[in-house]
Amino acid sequence: MDTDWGALPLEPLEHIFRQLKFKDRLACSLVCQHWNRTLFCCPALARGIVLGISGDQPAQVREALRASQRNYRQLSIVLGGDDDQPDNGSVNEFLTEVVGLWNVQNVSVVGEPTSLLDCFRSNEALFGGITELSLELTKNIDWSPFGKQDVTMGELKKLHYLQMYLGRERVSTAFRLIVPKLESAGIVLDSMANEEALYWEDPLIDLEGCDKMVSLEVDLNTTMWEPFFAVDRPHLERLLIRRASDEFQERDWDRIFQHMPNLRDVEMVFSSDVMLASLKRNCKKLEKLVLNGFCFHNGSFASNMGWSATLKQLFMDGWLNGGVYSRDPSLNLSALEDLQWKYVELTPAQGYFTLIAPKLRKLTLRGCDYKRFHLEVGPHLDRVDIDYYGPQQFAPNFFSSLHAVTQLILHINGDSFRIVQHLTYTLQLQRLEMICGTEHRGYEINDLFTAFVKHCPLLEELTVRNEHENQLKLNYEAFALLEGLKLLRLLTFQYITLTNVCGAAIRMERLDRLDVSGCRVQDPHGMLAGRFPIDGHVAATENMEWTKVSVWDNNQRNF
Repeated sequence: MDTDWGALPLEPLEHIFRQLKFKDRLACSLVCQHWNRTLFCCPALARGIVLGISGDQPAQVREALRASQRNYRQLSIVLGGDDDQPDNGSVNEFLTEVVGLWNVQNVSVVGEPTSLLDCFRSNEALFGGITELSLELTKNIDWSPFGKQDVTMGELKKLHYLQMYLGRERVSTAFRLIVPKLESAGIVLDSMANEEALYWEDPLIDLEGCDKMVSLEVDLNTTMWEPFFAVDRPHLERLLIRRASDEFQERDWDRIFQHMPNLRDVEMVFSSDVMLASLKRNCKKLEKLVLNGFCFHNGSFASNMGWSATLKQLFMDGWLNGGVYSRDPSLNLSALEDLQWKYVELTPAQGYFTLIAPKLRKLTLRGCDYKRFHLEVGPHLDRVDIDYYGPQQFAPNFFSSLHAVTQLILHINGDSFRIVQHLTYTLQLQRLEMICGTEHRGYEINDLFTAFVKHCPLLEELTVRNEHENQLKLNYEAFALLEGLKLLRLLTFQYITLTNVCGAAIRMERLDRLDVSGCRVQDPHGMLAGRFPIDGHVAATENMEWTKVSVWDNNQRNF
């Protein structure tokens, strides 16, 4: 194997390497000596490697590290704690060795609190100089609590913290991280082992000195964050509140948001009218607002969306039951460019609701009451992503607002052919994607496919994708109409069954790329001679089923 890989020049190895996930890169070096030399000695590659330190490194890796050109920036450490893991002394010994060789900037540490304490104490030089740190505290109910420990990380700019359920109630803070240069932090509690722990478990770390913080992602619960939010955060521009508990939602949000006047990007989970109103009062510069799970029922929704001149992105996902009621029947967001409105339920008291967005460019609508949701947009709307399942009714002006759209993503089922009557507004389409992922039985899309091909002569990219286990069928007669799309360059058919083949393969002269992953062709008369019905590009398997990713690229001249 070494001989084969060793015969390759550096360029293809580098190309392959860049496609790999971090965790696979070191594995390559352990398998092949040439990979080893390539990864550890090439500056362009070594800067991207994540090396896992588990205290039991093979001798060949140690030798490669010593011979490397000190290009490493990322280091992953797995600490002991269980019987099947190496002891921390071995890890610390190895760390001492690599710190002397490298200029490490990015470190990832996984372990239980006691092991983490030992690692911090034994490697102060390493942690004092890094700029990025990822901490993962694993589930362990047997560790012994200890007094709060100060850990100074004077150069740290980015922190990601993940705490698995630790099996204790109200565990006191274990580490105070002193981080004067911290700019971005994510504090996440994973309560998969015990969902109730979300409401009472605090993170084991505390942050101090992070006056320059720009971005914060945090689980809000109990009282842990009150002192943090009691201090002015003038540099904070991005705030993501993950899973705020019901108890926290009823607190004084003005006391929190008043310290963050320069917020521009806010995401809230399980938000309420009170939270939204406080955000409007205190944060006047908002450009992006993401609301996942919400209940806006007191009628103040439109008045609380007070960022008409600044808000460019509004993403609302009701998670199947997000309710909205506004006494004002319309909302004008004059700067809005990107709107996602998913599973938003207008309450029975709402009636019609109109969103006025003259600069809107991207629109995503999924699972909504389209009949009562009116949209007034300008000539800039270019990309639309909607579901159309037949029975639902749209507002009278909805489809006429699509006259300038060039990109359409349509989620379909067996009744989606009803959209055909509205296709006179889609003559400018250049990119079309039809996705089936909701049907419990197979069906045909002949009428829908035929209508789009006939009404959209400017199509350059076409995708038809079946994400359901049952067949999505397309008659060969409808398929053959593709020959009339003279501008088509990219064609993707995934898990589609072509039925009733009644002619020879069609010719697609300008087609640059074809993907027919998982497609089947029913050719009972053998008219295609075992080939996919696009002339000259695809060779079929014996059973006429493409079960592997099958892509023909005009630049490679092979399939």
